[in-house]
Amino acid sequence: MVNGWAVVDEPFYKAHWRDIEPERMSAYKDGFQWDDAAAALYAAAKISKGQTVADFGCGPGKVAVEIAKRVGEDGHVHAIDINSEFLAIANQNAVKAGVADRVTTHQSEGVSLPLNSDSLDRITARNAIMYVDNPIETLREFRRVLRPGGLAHAIEGDWYMMVAEPVEHDLWLAFVKAASHACRNSDMGRRLYGAFSAAGLEDIQISIFANADVEGRLLGMVRNMARYALESGNLGASEIDQVVEQLEQALSDGKYILVSPQFVVTGRAPT
Repeated sequence: MVNGWAVVDEPFYKAHWRDIEPERMSAYKDGFQWDDAAAALYAAAKISKGQTVADFGCGPGKVAVEIAKRVGEDGHVHAIDINSEFLAIANQNAVKAGVADRVTTHQSEGVSLPLNSDSLDRITARNAIMYVDNPIETLREFRRVLRPGGLAHAIEGDWYMMVAEPVEHDLWLAFVKAASHACRNSDMGRRLYGAFSAAGLEDIQISIFANADVEGRLLGMVRNMARYALESGNLGASEIDQVVEQLEQALSDGKYILVSPQFVVTGRAPT
């Protein structure tokens, strides 16, 4: 145990991001789009021209590319991920967007960031801290690589605060518990503020975004959760199928609602 967070050797919550099966990778390549909702989540990071920024858990690099556009020719972006294929896709996306000269990719799982101390103006992460071995130690790394006064900005979900209509409450809770075997901390959203404080970041700000999905946009996440729940062995296949089928049917019937709150926390490196 380190600071109350267990550290183990390549558990499933980490391994399933290091090695992603083709079907899931294909979905991720098409996802993670930058849109108005994403822009709202990143607004508090205050990214601007000339900054040096890291995107931790960059995935296919679509956010890193958008950040590269915002920092301009005088800025730079470090795209960091545990998965080498994600990094290759991130490089391809940077080339397509014409910003390859200002994006550098790094493979890292967050225990030690491959960046110099006091080298960044901003570091961002979205739904990535929940997968690291020790969130406080990773956030201390964020603080280390930030220049004095630089901002760490993290966006995290909280699976136990999700609402799935019309799935019965106890069944949904059992589904989430079983699927949570894929996360180091599936309730990271509510724990993020305290983790920022424990990591020594200052002037911590928090907000919560909870837009209701009525169009099926989040059903891909539910299907991934179903795979994780089945892999855990903690819930029967029939119950797992029931959750997915109920939500798919509700979407067809116009009765579907899924809410997945996103906690947005920003903290400043000490000056």
